[in-house]
Amino acid sequence: MQEICIILYVALLFIVSNRKKTTSDIDFFTAGKNSSWPAVAFGMVGATISGISLISVPGMVVNSSFFYMQMVLGFILGYMAVAYVLLPIYYKLGSISIYSYLETRFGVKSRQTVSALFLINKMLSSAVKLYVVMLVLHLFIFEKYGVSFELATLIVVSVIFAYTFRNGVKSVVMTDCIQTACLIIVTVILLVEAFSAVNGDFIDGFNYVSSEGLSKTFDFESVSNKTHFIKQFISGAFIVVVMTGLDQDVMQKNLTCRNLKEAQKNMVMTGFLFTPVNFMLIVLGATLIYLAHIQGLTLPEKTDEIVPLFCEQFGDVAICCLTLGMMAASFSSADSALVGMTTCLLTDVMHRDLSKVSRSQRYTIHGVLALMLVLVILVFNANAQTSAINIIYTIVSYVMAPILGMFMFGIFTKREITDKATPFICMATPFVMYYIDTLSAEYGYKFGYELLLLGAFVTILGLCLTTIGKSSK
Repeated sequence: MQEICIILYVALLFIVSNRKKTTSDIDFFTAGKNSSWPAVAFGMVGATISGISLISVPGMVVNSSFFYMQMVLGFILGYMAVAYVLLPIYYKLGSISIYSYLETRFGVKSRQTVSALFLINKMLSSAVKLYVVMLVLHLFIFEKYGVSFELATLIVVSVIFAYTFRNGVKSVVMTDCIQTACLIIVTVILLVEAFSAVNGDFIDGFNYVSSEGLSKTFDFESVSNKTHFIKQFISGAFIVVVMTGLDQDVMQKNLTCRNLKEAQKNMVMTGFLFTPVNFMLIVLGATLIYLAHIQGLTLPEKTDEIVPLFCEQFGDVAICCLTLGMMAASFSSADSALVGMTTCLLTDVMHRDLSKVSRSQRYTIHGVLALMLVLVILVFNANAQTSAINIIYTIVSYVMAPILGMFMFGIFTKREITDKATPFICMATPFVMYYIDTLSAEYGYKFGYELLLLGAFVTILGLCLTTIGKSSK
């Protein structure tokens, strides 16, 4: 049953992605700037959530209660900031690459440095996201046919490469809609299965979760807590600014909208769609915890294993849904990542005119990046020990903090900087962040995801030092 569903799903992706051929090579990167904004908005939900959330968010309830919703509420503010601060800048530039702003504002070195950081972050975070779905696919599908994890990973990434390498971002926009719909349907089905397993005993379930302290949603106690509301809410807003507004692959889809107004409507709608989907995942986690209590089960130490554990118990339908949901969410994230990295490498690092890039060159770079993604997934598989979603946000905090600092300095000040100093500032920032994070822990303060803001501040401070003796722009 699972195999048939997967084959049909992949076939549907190929049919949809190749329904309309690109009319020119540049359309691979722009989709002809004719994308429907509701389609982009709906598709972004699946791309943003990814398979990580389907597995990790329900499991987070064990250690973090409902506190993740504080961050989700902050996401809405972040989407507003992207819509009304960053999008006008990008549309005014009229460039395919969002990092061209930094060359205009500071210089070539700044653009190249930030682009390199984006490529590192995107490769690592995409690998983590796809790694989670590979665990599920290998467990439920490939393993029983004797296919190794390594070969299974190569097969899956090859499929993603195959349906994106011709039509690029146009394929991504169309397939993202299917993948988001699939993710939402699967989440609802898993919720129904979980509710059915507890016999609809919602009152006792809620009382149990509350008695265990797992229903806490807002933390207004000590500000030193990693889950304090202000820290989570503000961090959520800035994480969206970084993971969406300063991310080439996500913004590239938004820049295919017909005009700025449509792109802004798309961004705001995405922010509001994101909240109920995440809430459903949190409720799913709480329900599974109650179910474990009823059955006298001991939950796995690795919280990412909770959802797969119960899906096996629920039967073939649940396993099939989980597999499809994971595929939908992770494919939605990985396909746009490959297109975004291809664009960034060609325009920002290699400084190529996209209208003059041959198809063979584009295919080669696209293929090399896909192969690198496979290798990083395999490296991660050999070393993974903790919750995948925490790894994602930690990577973002350390690697993307300098990018946030660069954009904030460029947008909110008019000072000139020493362009050639930016690579050193951006490389030093993660080390300074780690030192401060370690030192603060010794004095009782634990940084959460607000570590991202610390890194941005460190970068801004470094940029300020290079402005000494320079005039405002």
